[in-house]
Amino acid sequence: MENEKLNSKIKNISRISVVGLIAYIGIAAYAMFPDAKQGFIDGWNDYENGVEGIKNPALWKILTAFPCSIAMITALVITIVAGLQLLFGMSRGASPFTEKVSKAIKNMGVSLIVFELTRALFVYISDESVEIGMLWLAGLVLYAFSLVFRYGTVLQKESDETL
Repeated sequence: MENEKLNSKIKNISRISVVGLIAYIGIAAYAMFPDAKQGFIDGWNDYENGVEGIKNPALWKILTAFPCSIAMITALVITIVAGLQLLFGMSRGASPFTEKVSKAIKNMGVSLIVFELTRALFVYISDESVEIGMLWLAGLVLYAFSLVFRYGTVLQKESDETL
């Protein structure tokens, strides 16, 4: 029963990864066209538009950027802590198919996804351009690996009980 749930989760994550990869390729292709991000701005190099042309950022940008930066920092710290837990857990020489290892890999994957989404939101707020990196895909891959390690944990437990 639990094996079927894990298999369905792995299938769902792989489907989401494929759809996300296609969307990423589409966005990257759109960004390759000239003027796709900003278009032609009339008078961009005029001296008269110098200092007076700079506007103060909108209040919603300021109020959104702060929680977004806090979420980015938190996701980065979680990624580093989970990575260290994973490295220390694997360096002890025990079986990698433990609940602790699969949880650390899952935490790394989820925090990478959150980091990339909040970074993209932060860039959109500050620059008004959409730039999505590949960390979300790495996060999805790590999350899928965590499901594989959870499945390995179940198999390890069944193997230990058989002997």
